[in-house]
Amino acid sequence: MIPSDRWRAGVVLALLLLFVAVTFGPALVGQGMLLDTGWLHAMMPYAADGPIPQGTLWCRGDTWDYYLPGVENIVEGVRHGNWQTWAPYEVGGAPLASLPNHAVLSPVSWPYWVMPMWLAPAWVKLTELVLVLAGMVLFLGRLGVRRSIALVAGLVFFTSGFMMMWTNWPHTKVACLVPLLLWALDRAVRERGARDLAAVGLVVGAMLLGGFPAVTMFALTLGGIYVVVRALALRDVRRTLVASGIAVGGVGLGVALSAVQVLPFALNMSALGLDGRVPNQVKPASLVLTTVAPDAYGTCVDGLWFGEDNPIESISFIGVAALILVLCALIVRLPGGRRPSKPTLLAVVLAAVAWLLWIGGLPLELLQKLPGYSSNSFGRANSIFGFLCAVLAGIGLERLVQRAEVSPPADEEGRSWRPRLVVSLVLLLAAAGVAAYFLYAAYAYIDGAPRPIPDIAAKLRVPALLGVVSVLAVAATLLLRGRLRLLGPLVLVLAVLAQSTMFAREVLPLTDRAEFYPVTPAHEFLKENLGEERYGASSWEHTGVADHYRLRTPTGHEFTSAEWKALIAAVSPDAQLSPTYSDFPANVPTPGRQPVLDQLSVRYWVTQPMEVIGASEPTPVPVAQRQPLTVMPGQQATCQVPQGDLRGIEVTVPDGLKPRAQTPTVVRVSVGAGAEKVTSERAIAVNRPLKRGEKLRVAVPDHRFASGPVPVTISFSGKKKPVRLAGRTDGSAVCAAVRPEKGDGLRVVHASAGAVVYERASALPRIRWAGTSEVVTDGPTRVRRLTEGVAPGTVLLDDDSTPAASGSTAQVDVRRDEAETISAEVAADGAGYLVVADSIARPGWSATVDGRPVDLVAGNHAFAAVPVPDGAHTVTLRYDAPGLRAGAVISAVGVLVLLGLLFVPTVFRRWRRSRNDSSAPKDADV
Repeated sequence: MIPSDRWRAGVVLALLLLFVAVTFGPALVGQGMLLDTGWLHAMMPYAADGPIPQGTLWCRGDTWDYYLPGVENIVEGVRHGNWQTWAPYEVGGAPLASLPNHAVLSPVSWPYWVMPMWLAPAWVKLTELVLVLAGMVLFLGRLGVRRSIALVAGLVFFTSGFMMMWTNWPHTKVACLVPLLLWALDRAVRERGARDLAAVGLVVGAMLLGGFPAVTMFALTLGGIYVVVRALALRDVRRTLVASGIAVGGVGLGVALSAVQVLPFALNMSALGLDGRVPNQVKPASLVLTTVAPDAYGTCVDGLWFGEDNPIESISFIGVAALILVLCALIVRLPGGRRPSKPTLLAVVLAAVAWLLWIGGLPLELLQKLPGYSSNSFGRANSIFGFLCAVLAGIGLERLVQRAEVSPPADEEGRSWRPRLVVSLVLLLAAAGVAAYFLYAAYAYIDGAPRPIPDIAAKLRVPALLGVVSVLAVAATLLLRGRLRLLGPLVLVLAVLAQSTMFAREVLPLTDRAEFYPVTPAHEFLKENLGEERYGASSWEHTGVADHYRLRTPTGHEFTSAEWKALIAAVSPDAQLSPTYSDFPANVPTPGRQPVLDQLSVRYWVTQPMEVIGASEPTPVPVAQRQPLTVMPGQQATCQVPQGDLRGIEVTVPDGLKPRAQTPTVVRVSVGAGAEKVTSERAIAVNRPLKRGEKLRVAVPDHRFASGPVPVTISFSGKKKPVRLAGRTDGSAVCAAVRPEKGDGLRVVHASAGAVVYERASALPRIRWAGTSEVVTDGPTRVRRLTEGVAPGTVLLDDDSTPAASGSTAQVDVRRDEAETISAEVAADGAGYLVVADSIARPGWSATVDGRPVDLVAGNHAFAAVPVPDGAHTVTLRYDAPGLRAGAVISAVGVLVLLGLLFVPTVFRRWRRSRNDSSAPKDADV
C-alpha cells in the first residue's frame, strides 16, 4: 500500500464500521437477532401472542425452519460427543451432519460453535464481510487497485442483491469466498509455487464445505475462464501448462480437503432428489431495474412483493454509483504505464452473465444442457454478477482517482489532456444514457403491467438523484482543475455507501430475542407427552421447526424419499408444498380415522384453535326471546348447554370481531362447576378476524357431563371495545355445545390460546411387531391397501426375499431409540418382523439380530422391517453415513498434502541455506 493511501484506507474502514453499526451492528451485541423467526407469527400458536413484527422479510423461511434447526442438532450432538449424521424428527428422518447442507464445517460458520444460536447469525454475517473485504483487497491489489478503493469495492459486493437477500443461507457463506478464490488463482497463474496450489485448495475446500455447490460451480467457471486467459497471456507453453496444472491441482486439493462432506453428498444425490431437478428459466428482463432500485417490486419485507419470481433470486442490487463506476472502468483512460490494466476479460464475462440472467435465449439453453448447470438455477449466478460489478467498480474508482491525481495540462506523452477527457466524458454519458434508457424501458413495462406496482415512480426518485449526482461527480473529476477534482471520487464513495446502507437496513433482519422459537403451552404439552411417537399438524405451526423442538412429525422441511411422500399424499394430496417441504393443510377430513396416520404413528393431531372438530348442537331460541348481548371489556357472558359429551362451545358474533392492531383477542371459556369445571381459551389472531355472523368456537378438553344444564361463562381480553353476541332477552348468550362425532377416534387433551391437541386412539407404536407378512410388489397398490387399512400386526413387503410370517405375536421392549441407533429386545412365539415406522430402508442403515447382520427391508411402503426368528433376540439398527469414513480418510490425506505444500518448501530452503553456509570457506583463526 502506498503511504498516501494509509489515511484513506483508515477513513474507509471507519465508514465501514459506521455501516455495520447502523445495519446489523445491534445484533452483534445481542440487541436483537439477525434472524427472521418473527415470521412464525403468521401461524398459530405463535399468532396467539401477536402478529408478524414489522420489518420481517417473509420470504426467507428456509433459514430458520431448515438450516438453523439442523445446525443446532449437529452442534448439540458434538457437545455431547456425537457427530450426528441422522436427523430423526421430520419426514421419518433424513441425513444430517454427513452432508454439507448446513455448512457447519465451513470456516465462516465458526460462531455457531462458540456462541448461542440466537447470536451466531450476526457474527457469521460479520465474518462474511471481513472475508469479502480481505479478498477484495488481495485480488484488486494484484490488479493495481489501492487498498482504500478495494475496501469500497468490497462493500459493493457485500451489499449486492445476492449477498443481502440470501442472508443466513449457506449461499453467502460460499459467495463471500469468491474474491479470495480469484486472488488464489491469480497467484497460481503468475507465481506458480507450491503455496499457491495450497491457497487454491484451501479456498476451494472452504467453498465446498459452505454447503451450496451451485455457487461454487459458478465461481469455478469464472475462475477457469480467468486462469485460461491469463495462462495463455504468459506466451510460454511451459509456464502456461505449469500455471494451469497448479490451478487444477488446487481445485483437486480443495475437493480432497472437503471430501468428508462432498463424498457423502455425491452418494446421496439420488436419494435427495437433486438429479431430477429442472433448472429455472431466464428471469424477466424488467428485473434489471432492481440493480439500481432494489425495492422496485418490493423486497418481501412485510410481505410486499409484486413480482412473479422468487424475490430472493430476483433482486440483483448493485447501486447507481457502483454501476457508474463500472462504466468508468471501461471508458476512463489512464495515463500511460499506470495500473490497473484494461479490464477487458472481466467486462466480457460480466456482459455474458448479464445476458444469461436477463435475456437468455439459445446461449442459456445450451448452457443448461451441461452437467451441473442442468440441475441448478442460473439465477444463483447473481453471486458472480455482483462480484464482477464490484471488481469493475473498484477498477473504475481507481482510474478516476488516478486521473484526478494527474497534473494537467499534459500526460506523459506530452499531448493535450482536455480533448481526450472530453471524449471519455462523452462516451461515459452515452453509455449512461443507454443504460438509463433500458432501465426506463423496464420501468415503463412494470408501470404498464396488468398488475400495477404501487409507488413505482417514487421508488425510482432516489436512484435517479444518485445517478445525476454520480455522473456530475465523474464530470467534475475529469474536467475540474486542482484538488477539487478529488471531490468527485469522494462523492461517488459516499453515494455507494448511502444506497448500500439503505438497502442493507431494509433487508437485514433485526428480530427481538423473544422471538427465538417461543415455547408455547402446546409445545410444552407435546414435549411432556409425545415421547418418541409423532404428532400431525393441520395448518398449525411451521412443522419445519420440529427439529428445533426435538419433536417427531411426519411432515417437515427435509429432503424426503418418494415412498414417504406417497404416504403423506395419501393423507392429503395438498400436503407436499414443494419438493422439500410438506405440511398438512387445514381441515384434513376425519383425521382420527385415517389408517395411514395410524401407520405413521401419529399419536396426536394438532389444529389451529378455530378448528374444533365436531358437530354443534344448537338450542332453538324463539324469535321473541332473541336479543343481542353486549359484553363490555372486563365483563363476561353466561349461557347453558345440555349435559353429555362436550368438546367445545360455539357462539355467534353478529358484527364480527376484529382484534386490535398488534394485540390478539383472547376468548376464555369456563364450563361446569366444582370438580367438573373445565376451562379453556382461544386467540383470535390479528390476521384472522371473525367475519360478520361467523360462528365462534372454543375447544375444551373432552369431558362427559352427567347432569345438566351445564353452566358456561365467556369473557374477552385484549379488546377495548365491547363485543356483541347473539343473546336472549334474559341477558344470557346463545351458545351451542360442540359434540364429538361418534367414532371419530379423537379426544381433545389440550386446548390453549394457540392450539387444540387431539389424541388419536388408533395410532400404532413407531417400533412394533408384525407377526403376519404379505408381499405386494406394486407401490400404488401398497399405498391403496394402507389407505384402506391393514391389520395392526401385518407388514406389506415389496418382495419375498425374506422369510414369510404368519400369525406370530411378540413382546417388544425398546431399549434405545436414538438418532442413529435403535435397539429392542424381542420375545416372539414365531417368526415375524420388527417394523420401524421411519424412513430408514435406505443406504447407510443396517440391522443385526443378536449381533449377526440381517436384511433391512422395506415394509409398509416407506418403513423399515427386520426379519426376526422365534425366541428371544436383541435387534439393533444403526446408521453409518455412506461415504463418510472414506471421505474422512481422503480429507485427512488432503490435510497432510496441504501441510506439506505449506511447510516443506520452507524447510527445504532453510536446509539448503544451512548447507550452503556450512560448505562456505571460513576465515582462519587469528
